[in-house]
Amino acid sequence: MRKLFFGIVLFSLCVSSLEAQEITMFPGSFGYEFYQDKDKLTYKEINKIMNESTVAEMHWQKSKKQLIGGMIAGAANFGSAIWFLVEDRDGNNVVAPAITFLGTGLVSSIFYKCAMKNKKKAILEYNDALGSKTGFRLEPTSNQYGVGLALKF
Repeated sequence: MRKLFFGIVLFSLCVSSLEAQEITMFPGSFGYEFYQDKDKLTYKEINKIMNESTVAEMHWQKSKKQLIGGMIAGAANFGSAIWFLVEDRDGNNVVAPAITFLGTGLVSSIFYKCAMKNKKKAILEYNDALGSKTGFRLEPTSNQYGVGLALKF
């Protein structure tokens, strides 16, 4: 009986001391890199982690949509740059291609900036959720009725 009690107490102490680790985001060579302590996370792992918190998931999904919008605007920017170069080489009027080039570049940069802002919000929301405690915990206790585990609120 004592071995069982000791096992339960040891297990509850180990489980109560486990905490999730915060995520950090650093700029890298090919975009942002995500770390959990010293471990680098893959994009698949960070997606899975962000799905654990509903608020973080909302910001993360919004960021993904904005990145897709930014890529579409970036592709349009690339096309307008080619249009500008072709018109300039032929000696034609380059006002319309120049305006298109500047406009699509501005739109893609706005989308990218908003996407990064939402990625940061998602990570901050996830990290804030780690700090919040649950409404109850298990604690070892003893009283006149014996020794055991108590559910404390």
